[in-house]
Amino acid sequence: MADTLLDGLARHLEGKALLTYDPDGTAGDCALEHMPSGPDEVVVLTLYGGPEPDGKLGYDEPNLQVKVRGTADPQVSRDRCKAIYDELHGLGPVTLPDGTQLLSCFAIQARPASLGVDANGRHEHVVNYRLYVRSITTHRV
Repeated sequence: MADTLLDGLARHLEGKALLTYDPDGTAGDCALEHMPSGPDEVVVLTLYGGPEPDGKLGYDEPNLQVKVRGTADPQVSRDRCKAIYDELHGLGPVTLPDGTQLLSCFAIQARPASLGVDANGRHEHVVNYRLYVRSITTHRV
């Protein structure tokens, strides 16, 4: 089962025609939390870390990594990573398709960074983001 925030982000990006998301992971060009061997051109969304959460405030600040793999031409992954950057940087407040309230999303780097090529000569680029997500629980309002 996918993390609901990752699922919501993938569905949002699909709605903007930036990727094709299959929640079952059997089709499409988006994966959650792992880099598949195929297809060549793929977007991987992964949540990680973030600052220590406040025990009383009703929001969390997870980080998001968007990794894009393309072809032997570095322009392919760079351009797609930049298009996703253009959509996500500054986004919010918005309710994502899974119901998550994304208060804001900000890139923590100025442009897609090259990760070089994988073992098959396919270029990869990455951008990391800080998310502010509404998270109401019994003890947080």
